[in-house]
Amino acid sequence: MRSIPLTLVALSLALPAAAQDADRTVSGGGQLAPGWMARTDRGQNFDNIRLVEKGTGWDITVGPGVTLYRENDRATGSYTISATIEQLSSKGHGHGTGLIFGGKDMQGADQVYSYFLVRGDGSYIIKTRTGDDTAEIRGWTKSEAINASELAHMTNEVAIRVADGDVIFMVNGTEVDRVPAADLYTDGIVGLRLNHNLDMHIDSFKIEN
Repeated sequence: MRSIPLTLVALSLALPAAAQDADRTVSGGGQLAPGWMARTDRGQNFDNIRLVEKGTGWDITVGPGVTLYRENDRATGSYTISATIEQLSSKGHGHGTGLIFGGKDMQGADQVYSYFLVRGDGSYIIKTRTGDDTAEIRGWTKSEAINASELAHMTNEVAIRVADGDVIFMVNGTEVDRVPAADLYTDGIVGLRLNHNLDMHIDSFKIEN
């Protein structure tokens, strides 16, 4: 009986997991509520993005990761942005959702913004995007302030406060991190960021000076 190399066995085991986490098809995709704009990861189209008004907020379902924003949602100087983020489903794998700020050239080659995401395992991340490159300011970090549910329903209130040379990151009213404003993009468009394969409801999205 001929033996099978272990490397081939490992590869065959890895392939189903990778396929399972591929970007999903979204029923009723290709919809953006009035005023909203989107930029998907890797330049994908909007066929598998769905953002529709529901109550005082929006239901959002995504296949690819996406940044969502409205041109008039801008903040400079000292401000606070916040939203209530409700995860309805993570399509079988936890991914991050949160806020972007300091956005410029959002549809161009020179896009920049900062972002703060939480995910179902009770962790958060702070990053910047410059063109096609991203940089971790704080890698995925656990916090007891985050309501966690890896694969199912969870709700978190997230907020970002820019003031006195710092950017303060809060979840459910608790400060989880603080970063010098000089290390981030802070002046510009604010909006939402969803990594791929998520079904979310966003409410109470606001900008306060």
